[in-house]
Amino acid sequence: MNAKRALSLAFLFLSLPWGSTLSADPLPAALPSGTIPQPNLPSGVNEALANQNGQNKQVVEEEAPPVLIDGRRADELSEDELLGFLQGKVRTIQQGDGQVEMLRIAPGYPLVLEFSDPVSGWELGDGKLVSVKRAYQSLILRATEEGGDTSLIVFFGGGKTRPYHVFVEQSFAKAQTIVRVSPFAKRDGLLQKASWSGGAQPGQYADVAEVARVVENYELLLREGSITPRDIQRLILFHRSQLTGFDYYYLYRFASGPLAITFSWRNPFPYPVRLDESTLRVAIGQSRFIPDFVSLNKDRLPPKAATSGFLILFDPPFAPEQPFTLVWKPK
Repeated sequence: MNAKRALSLAFLFLSLPWGSTLSADPLPAALPSGTIPQPNLPSGVNEALANQNGQNKQVVEEEAPPVLIDGRRADELSEDELLGFLQGKVRTIQQGDGQVEMLRIAPGYPLVLEFSDPVSGWELGDGKLVSVKRAYQSLILRATEEGGDTSLIVFFGGGKTRPYHVFVEQSFAKAQTIVRVSPFAKRDGLLQKASWSGGAQPGQYADVAEVARVVENYELLLREGSITPRDIQRLILFHRSQLTGFDYYYLYRFASGPLAITFSWRNPFPYPVRLDESTLRVAIGQSRFIPDFVSLNKDRLPPKAATSGFLILFDPPFAPEQPFTLVWKPK
């Protein structure tokens, strides 16, 4: 048995090439006490593990861009200039029912929307862009994103609404701080023209005279800058009612509330007629509304003759966008 083992070792020794030596990687040196061994991963694996979402995990701190006012940094302004700039962020507006206004806010700068009328509720388009908090009769708006725009509709009693379009600006330079909204125009105890001969309330004739002045001189007042389309909007109607015989020209929408309509009417009867302003009605569906004031150029018309005029609704109970017709109430 010993002879066989010796012979096998001899053959193994002869099968090795002459002049060659066996080599192996050196053993790693002993790690210091308390050291946790780290695996030797292929190139790029460590970076991929540190950035699993494909995003740079490093936080780079940058200074916020300065607020520029008329091309100058805010910290370069004098105290009076800065106060003037900040005071300009507070404004008062006249806003009628359904009239759209624009609001501008910036991250970190709340905007207070103050109302004189009680707020019934509101509807916000994008709640992730802007947050709204109520404080008595005011709404406090805060930007929760750095940019974008959305809509805000505020509801009031009597079915009235005030719509807004809110822009989130990156800089406070374009933002607002306080916007005070004047109350809706209220007219109590308004009488028809037929009753005014018995004694008008103070201010009624002045209101009618102002509306009449705008209706008769709208384009001139607009050109000279006495009024703006934002204060008084003129909508083109220009259509004829074959059923009632009225021609409709313009609808004037005042931001303070009143509504005026210009029209004409032609006598379709083969006999003369005498018109009574107090019988004119604004018809919407089955409903009839009495104008607060009616003016006619002529009230006696022979056959086929026409007259023109205008009517005023100081507090219209319907939206101006609703289709309407004018009709005479039978006596």
